[in-house]
Amino acid sequence: MLFKLEPNSPKFEVFVKLNEELLHFLEHAIAGGNFKRSLLTSGDVGQACWNNFKAPRAKNDLTRDKFKKLFVELKKETQNNRQRLFDTVESHQDLSAFFTAPNRTLLSFLSTNTFNALKALMTHLYCSTKDLTGVIAGSNGQCINTHFNNFRQENGLVCRACGMEQLAPFRANVENENQWRADYDHQLCKSKYPIYAVHPDNLIPLCRVCNQDAKKAKDLFECSNGLSRFALNPSTEEAHNILYIEIEELLDPEPKAVLKWNTRDAVTLDKLNTWEDVYEIRNRVEGKYISIVNLIQDEINPSNVQELDVGVQSKARPVNANTLKRKEWAFWEQKVFSAINAVDKSAFWAQLEFSNEQGEEGGEYIIQGD
Repeated sequence: MLFKLEPNSPKFEVFVKLNEELLHFLEHAIAGGNFKRSLLTSGDVGQACWNNFKAPRAKNDLTRDKFKKLFVELKKETQNNRQRLFDTVESHQDLSAFFTAPNRTLLSFLSTNTFNALKALMTHLYCSTKDLTGVIAGSNGQCINTHFNNFRQENGLVCRACGMEQLAPFRANVENENQWRADYDHQLCKSKYPIYAVHPDNLIPLCRVCNQDAKKAKDLFECSNGLSRFALNPSTEEAHNILYIEIEELLDPEPKAVLKWNTRDAVTLDKLNTWEDVYEIRNRVEGKYISIVNLIQDEINPSNVQELDVGVQSKARPVNANTLKRKEWAFWEQKVFSAINAVDKSAFWAQLEFSNEQGEEGGEYIIQGD
């Protein structure tokens, strides 16, 4: 994460309750026996899950059906394995501990059928069960839109993972419950770590680019070559104070803004590289500022070298913390202008003069109709 989550970031009560439902079910399934109502909690959430089952001849399984299919597969496991599954889930509720010592083989003792049934249940709890009226009623009436707006009040409008995009556009004259919201990203992807599919600490609203375009189903703790890696804990760790931008190839026609890490610590470097790989941070930053001359022209548009110098210095000043929460790219733009301010700006002025001359000649061509 570019910026860690604010300490008072709210938990989504629906995910708290559904996570408790999973723990209750796994504990009461240890003994085996018959599939029955007491396998789920006695309150509104458990009742909503129990009542949500497919009608005769319907094609798609609903919540109770998903629980039953997992129960059937669990009965094929040994009682020791059923106990082990419950113990594993219960003892791994602290996600900070998982980020410190990630275990990619947490559920390797389960059969393939049991693992797939667990994954199917957890995916359904996240995708469909969270929106059931009874589940929301049993979660203090808080729907996901309410939670998202509360999250945004604490953490701001801009994605905490990248600092580049808004979480979702905010519309005037629209009630909070009807505002658009960002998708919730599973830090530990639900396909590989299904026990965290509805864990309240594992789900974070991210911008569309981070979630859908960049991350998708990437595993924070596994490289593309299959090796293990570490990742930044979004609740306690952030990258903004251990990176910088440097201008390279200053005398070339197109100088480059290059993102670099400001640490030699091996574990921290591994976490930064994971963050960069998962969200494609370097490609996005260096792509955004692929033309520094264009950036200067768009943001300062100086008419002489003195205006260029003053404008760059102004843009290089530290950004207010509230601005970072409100304005996309504010963090990165300040970093780039700080890098520009640290080098000889005469090369940029020469390119700006040339660009302006070309623009004026093009304008005259259009006016004269030649």
